[in-house]
Amino acid sequence: MSRRPTRSSGSRAAGKRQGKTQRKGRSVIPRPRSRRPPRPPAPASVVSAGALCWRPRTPDAAPGDIEVLLVRSARWNEWSWPKGKIKTGETLPECAVREVTEETGTRPALGRPLPSVGYVLPDGRDKTVHYWSAAVAATGERTAGADEIADVAWLPPEQARIRLTRPSDVPPLDALLEHARTGELHTRPLVVLRHAKARARANWPGTEGDRPLTSVGRSQANALPGLLAVWAPEHLLTSPWARCMLTLAPYLRARNDTDDPYAGVEVLPLLSEQGLRNAPERVPELLRSLLARDLTSGGSLVCTHRPVLETVMATLATACTPPALERLPAANPWLGTGEALVAHVAASGQIVAIERFRGAVRPS
Repeated sequence: MSRRPTRSSGSRAAGKRQGKTQRKGRSVIPRPRSRRPPRPPAPASVVSAGALCWRPRTPDAAPGDIEVLLVRSARWNEWSWPKGKIKTGETLPECAVREVTEETGTRPALGRPLPSVGYVLPDGRDKTVHYWSAAVAATGERTAGADEIADVAWLPPEQARIRLTRPSDVPPLDALLEHARTGELHTRPLVVLRHAKARARANWPGTEGDRPLTSVGRSQANALPGLLAVWAPEHLLTSPWARCMLTLAPYLRARNDTDDPYAGVEVLPLLSEQGLRNAPERVPELLRSLLARDLTSGGSLVCTHRPVLETVMATLATACTPPALERLPAANPWLGTGEALVAHVAASGQIVAIERFRGAVRPS
């Protein structure tokens, strides 16, 4: 019995290819696969910052009996908290202070952070607004035009809740009222600053106390004045070593109206690395005294070195509430060069919130 001749797999594949290219006797040229046009890039998200300014409802009001500050936008006719978009070369706290001052004429003294708010703009972009609680540091004339802000109003919280246009603006108010209820709304700042980047020890022929900043360190120091001015600490304490003094110098030049760039600064050898080795108990003693200050005494700033920060953080940890403790640096190097930790201290002496910031480099 004769069998049909078989074709190899290669022949079958060739026949399939030939069949695909022939239709009704015509040769068909295979078309390349169509490529989808690239998707347009997602619209950039918008980052803004603002504050919930508060003040006692009356001069003799009980703690927690407050009113809050709202604005009404002229463009959208919406009631909200004063806020605005961050600018290049600006940190979020600086943005919050600038925008609140421009829109209301009230300069805020930023306190503890509040929940952020996020929503989608009409053009599809995501917008995030970072908020802080804020006491009133000073009042003046608002500079925002009537085409931007139509109205400003101080209202009791219950009326403010009703007046707010967006439901998403309510959570920051709820958080602020809870802090007021627990007596943890009014705070003062304790800023811990690690000096900016300095020359390497191995490459410096001079003494350890004279080791200066690098070019990167000078840029970090020059970025600090606007950030530190947000909290405007009244008590400035620093190690006498050059890298700490040079880190503070740009802020002091911006703050002091005097020929002495270090006027008003308390230079403490105990904050140097050698001072810690000589008397390790003195750094905790200093920090405990700063935490015990009265709220009306103003904020404090301590500029020191990485080896000293371990003792600093251990002391601060003993005064932290559990939420604040979660934000406290827990490992070496504790802070980056030129980085500031802001501890918000309540009347009880407890640290109720912690934040960390670096200065923003200004465009040249």
